[in-house]
Amino acid sequence: MEEYRELISVLPLRTVDYAFAYGSGAIQQKDENKAEKMVDFVVVTNNAQEFHRVNISKNPQHYSLLRLIGPKMIEKVQCNFAARVYYNTHVNVGKRKIKYGIISFENLKQDLLDWRWIYISGRLHKPVLDVIKPKDDICDLIVENRRSALHSALLLLPESFTLKQLFHKIVGLSYTGDFRMIVGEDKNKIEKIVEGNYEDLLRVYEPLMNDDARLSVMTPAKVIQDGSTAAIYHRLNLLPSEVLNRIQRNMNKAQKRQRDTEEVIFSLAHRHDVAATVESAIGGIIRPVSVSQTAKNAFSAGVTRSIVYSLAKMSKFLKSK
Repeated sequence: MEEYRELISVLPLRTVDYAFAYGSGAIQQKDENKAEKMVDFVVVTNNAQEFHRVNISKNPQHYSLLRLIGPKMIEKVQCNFAARVYYNTHVNVGKRKIKYGIISFENLKQDLLDWRWIYISGRLHKPVLDVIKPKDDICDLIVENRRSALHSALLLLPESFTLKQLFHKIVGLSYTGDFRMIVGEDKNKIEKIVEGNYEDLLRVYEPLMNDDARLSVMTPAKVIQDGSTAAIYHRLNLLPSEVLNRIQRNMNKAQKRQRDTEEVIFSLAHRHDVAATVESAIGGIIRPVSVSQTAKNAFSAGVTRSIVYSLAKMSKFLKSK
């Protein structure tokens, strides 16, 4: 952990409420060597403009030529486009390379509670390394986000399944509809995350499973959930608001009707295509965001860094095929 604190100590941390490391450079994945990987961080700030002002002054080399537009405009780029994250990538710190994304607390709150973009919330479905511990309000948001991930995954599963199948669904949520899974990402990524993080996933989700009266973990090989219409209706109602909005919109469009969310959810709970409907809604949020945030990352990184990063991703993709 000390190594990761040292890596992030080059940043101005006065306005930072939370920072975590994620990805294969921080979290063990099956058949991967962490020490060889770039380390990915997310930094949550209560004042994005001030963070960029100090960081541009302290670490101008972290930024592309976009730094010339100044901190106020960079804050606008961060907070008004795509998933509301601004990334600096391929930054050399000692012997390691890091990539870090900056997000404002308010945008983080939107994504964790409502799944507005399922971007940072998706990263926090999985175990991460807390480099700067979150304050209580952020802790509560992270728990709610993971509870939403559990409800969503359970709606995609039959009445009986294994813990490993559950973790596959949870980890896979944030890749649903992500165009990078078609070209650019390791095809075995979900499997590697589950295999390398099984104990950590259990540590994160076991308390949430124990709190769920409609779920029984008999053994790791046998988990049973209540598959009744009432239980499905209950879980659907607990989905984040952006997912519910997508379900309402998609079903009304398909059926050429105008019904409110409660009517749509009640109707869906009685149908046999709940999993497909929920998955489609989640994919509908992620798909456009994965494209726009990738374009934004290329814009903020600059041409040379974008090419280097893209080539590294393509190499991993080709090796996984």
